[in-house]
Amino acid sequence: MNQFIVTNGTGANAEEGQLFSVRLIDRRTGEVPSLNGIPLSMLTHSPRAAIAAFMRGRDRLLWRAEVEPVNARDGGSSHGAVS
Repeated sequence: MNQFIVTNGTGANAEEGQLFSVRLIDRRTGEVPSLNGIPLSMLTHSPRAAIAAFMRGRDRLLWRAEVEPVNARDGGSSHGAVS
């Protein structure tokens, strides 16, 4: 089971209400780290703010954030990664 936190950062309106799943990825393993067995991920309308929060204090050579739209408007799903 994933733990999701819905955020409404200052950039929420910039994404026109689209919901995104944001995950932290360990570049060494390619895995999503977990806390007490729960993967670190969140649902948000402001993926830039979520990425900033996930990456704060982390070495970008060791960590990356992955963003995926939830209920993509085109009916499909697309994946994106942000370093």
